[in-house]
Amino acid sequence: MRQQKMLSLGIREVISEGFCIGCGTCTLKSDMAKISFNRSGELVADIQACSDAEVASMEVVCPFAAAAPNETVLAKVAFQHEENAKLGQEIGVFTGLYAGYSNIYRKWGSSGGIVGWLLSQLLITGRVDKVIVVGKSDDDQRFFDFKIVDNAEELKATGTSFYYPVSYDKVLQYIIDNPGRYAITGVPCFHKALRQLKAVNPLIAERVVYQVGIVCGQMKSAFYLDYLSRKTGADSPPVTACFRRKDETARADDYLFEGSFRTASGEFEMRSVRNREIGANWAMGLFKPRACDFCDDVFAETADIAVMDAWLDQYVHDGKGTSLVVTRSSVLQAMLENGKLAGELELAAVSENDVVDSQRGGLNHRRVGLRYRLLLDGRKSLVPVKRVQPSNRIDVWFRLEQRIRSAIREKSRLAMRKQLDSGLGGLRVYESEMSRVLGLFKWFGRVRSRVAGRRDYKPQFKLDI
Repeated sequence: MRQQKMLSLGIREVISEGFCIGCGTCTLKSDMAKISFNRSGELVADIQACSDAEVASMEVVCPFAAAAPNETVLAKVAFQHEENAKLGQEIGVFTGLYAGYSNIYRKWGSSGGIVGWLLSQLLITGRVDKVIVVGKSDDDQRFFDFKIVDNAEELKATGTSFYYPVSYDKVLQYIIDNPGRYAITGVPCFHKALRQLKAVNPLIAERVVYQVGIVCGQMKSAFYLDYLSRKTGADSPPVTACFRRKDETARADDYLFEGSFRTASGEFEMRSVRNREIGANWAMGLFKPRACDFCDDVFAETADIAVMDAWLDQYVHDGKGTSLVVTRSSVLQAMLENGKLAGELELAAVSENDVVDSQRGGLNHRRVGLRYRLLLDGRKSLVPVKRVQPSNRIDVWFRLEQRIRSAIREKSRLAMRKQLDSGLGGLRVYESEMSRVLGLFKWFGRVRSRVAGRRDYKPQFKLDI
């Protein structure tokens, strides 16, 4: 019965059950399909005005619909001609594994600036005409969004991380309307959707020639920007914002949120809050879309290259930032090697084990914890088909943690909505609503640490299928 429930998850159910991540690929199937914010600050698809035939055609391009091929299948097709490719049981297909940084773009990137350097080289060498990255939006409804860049200098302003909902909807239409060769960035589920779209849209397949993956711990709703702005003491929305401002004298994970705000006198002032002062750790999952709790792709397995923070002891103490890189394209790998020879990149080969260890938190959540969430949520509602199987064969501490995290994710959406609807400044309403569940999470963490200690779930990181 559970498998029958999974197989009935069409795109309408993806939206109604909260699994739509707003990637926007469905909008190329119908002019009536729209991507807009819901009341929880998440970008989601609206297909109510679409015909049944149009909706049916969307099933194969939606990354969470039952009709979607999984990442392993898509990667096998995408990289079948890479003669030197290997298959890692945790990280997927790869041709090379590196740690390093760009001597030029490191200062503007969240970690080592590898993405900025690579995109600039693709433009400079003429391998692409334009690149598509996230940056400040001109749309009044979206603070950040994907944008078209054809000048390498502009990439310095787009090299950081953006913990804000974005969509491919507008840039996909731009690609259709404007011939050329494009490189596009994105998180794992967006690249999956793009591979699905390429399979049925020859024009997109021809024009999007490189997919650059950003390893993603979780996406955030627009509420996260509101939350961080208020944590700085500001009551007005920011004019500009940076989620990952580096402090080169601190650890790489001790970055700052920084925003510029307009004062009552019309002047601008900079406000910031340090990561450790935000009042909630990343594992809590505040303002996280439900879809992120049902994703098993940690390493952007369908992208031509995947770049992530080097969360390893030998790198995390360097506040300037270091990237880990998984290459799946021999062309892009050769570009990195040439950049190293030219002195533009500092690169060192790393092991598959290093890459896996750097993302232990994500693998704990998206492989080990996902098995239990599939079982738990699958008993009462539709859930996506994933590459891990529903299971409760995990210790009681881990199971309890999954339940508390899910409660925090849902409660944070409701609490921030109540804060915004109140019209009051600050976060008093939000904090009052969240105090009990966050207190429970912290208490649980202390008890678990004393009673159960730290457990290693690495043997369960591998996929089941």
